[in-house]
Parts: sequence; C-alpha cells; structure tokens
Amino acid sequence: MGCIVRFAIGGIQAYIQGLLIGMGSDLTFRVKWGSSQKGCNMPRLILSAMLLCLFCTGCFPTRAPERLPLFGNVSDAAEATEPYHLDLSKAGLKAIPDGLFALRGMAKLTLRGSTLGAIPGGLGSLSTLPWLDLGSAGVTSLPRDIGGMQALETLYLSDNQLKALPAELGGLKTLKYLNLDRNQLTALPREIGQLQSLKWLRLNRNRLATLPNEITGLQNLERLYLRQNKLTAMPGDLDKLTNLRWLILEGNSIPEEERQRIREALPDCEVVF
Repeated sequence: MGCIVRFAIGGIQAYIQGLLIGMGSDLTFRVKWGSSQKGCNMPRLILSAMLLCLFCTGCFPTRAPERLPLFGNVSDAAEATEPYHLDLSKAGLKAIPDGLFALRGMAKLTLRGSTLGAIPGGLGSLSTLPWLDLGSAGVTSLPRDIGGMQALETLYLSDNQLKALPAELGGLKTLKYLNLDRNQLTALPREIGQLQSLKWLRLNRNRLATLPNEITGLQNLERLYLRQNKLTAMPGDLDKLTNLRWLILEGNSIPEEERQRIREALPDCEVVF
C-alpha cells in the first residue's frame, strides 16, 4: 500500500509541477554549501507540503466511498436490511410494480427508461426516500401526494411529457435539486416558491412564457436554467434571489431593456442570454 501511495503522490507532483512550468513558474533553485553546490528542488518540497495538507484535510479519501447494495427487482429489495439502491431502469416497466410504494429503507430509486404515463397515488408513502430518478420514464402527470416525500433531496423528471405540476410539489421542504428539462410545461405553480431548500432548478426546453412571482422566494437557489423557453421577461423582484450565481436564459426572446434590468437586479450572478 505504501508503494502505491508514494507512486500516486509522485504522479500528482509531476502533474502539478508540469502545470507550474507551463505557466512560466521556475521555482527550482540551487543552494550553496561552502565550496560545493547541492541541488534543492523547491517545487517538490512545496508540492509535498501541499499534498500533506490536502490529505490531512480530507481532500483525498483514504478509502473508496461505500456503495449501496443494488437490487433490480422489488422482491429482492423487500428483503434488504440496510439502505439500498433499487434500479428498475432495465425492467421495461409500463406501470408502477406491485409493492414498490410499500418498500422501506431505499436510499435511491431509479425508474428511468420506463413508460409509466400517469404516476398513481402512493408515491408520497416513500417518505424516507432521498433520491428519485423518473427521467425518461414516459411520465405524463404526478400525483398530489408527492408532497409527502419529506426526505426527498434529488428529483429527476427530465425528458418526460409533463404539461403541468401539482401544487403539492411545494411541500418538498428538503428538495435541493430538481430537473424538469425537456418537458411540455407552460406554467409553474405558485407553490414552487415554497421549496426553501432548493439550490438547482433546471427548466430547459419547456414552453414557459412567464414565471410566477413566487419563484423569487427561493432564497437558497444558486442555479436556474431556463434555456429555450418562450420568456420575454423575468419576475420583478429578482433582487430577492441573493444566492443566485447562474441564470441561463439562452433561446428566449428577451429585449435588451429587460436584459439590462436583470443584470442590475443580479449583480453577483452570471447571466447568459
């Protein structure tokens, strides 16, 4: 193991030193001792100290992260005694399988690649699930009880046929990442402003002509993607989005006057038109 670590450190040192040299930084000096000279490779000493600090602060893990047990069907997952990932992306599902909403202990649920249509009620019973992937699953509507998923942090709904979202979506108080790219949304519910933990919101390639003013209530939002919609203006209280750092508006017909207003309202945000 020691040989492997020394080999890895040597490789990283060589890489970083190459970057330094490539930037024109020549930090190699020679130090005189009496009448003789001894080589003193300053980059190597500096890099060794940097790497030691990185290891001590945990930037390089000393062991690989633990992987969740992976199951490919509901019956096997029902026997699990520890958190697990249920991946049904290869099952060719056309409906929610029996027993799915009764499972407990799931850390991840993947239904990507299915043709599910309208998701039935019962989804909210997965109240301890933190990660759900319903992308490319043929979803046409979501149940109102989705608000019961009180532990959900990550939700993928991209590449579906959603035309509307239930107001109860605003009940996902722990949600941090929401991906709704490439759907058919023409409006957002006002309750979306209640997602107080949300940091990333992706709405690229929908049919949105306006956004509800309540979206400016997303105080923790850092990234908002609205590429290729039908927007001509943004809500008036944009300056309330004090944590927003990326706003992508490419492919919308926003006039120059409105663009200037947006830039002035968000001085600390990278806005792309």
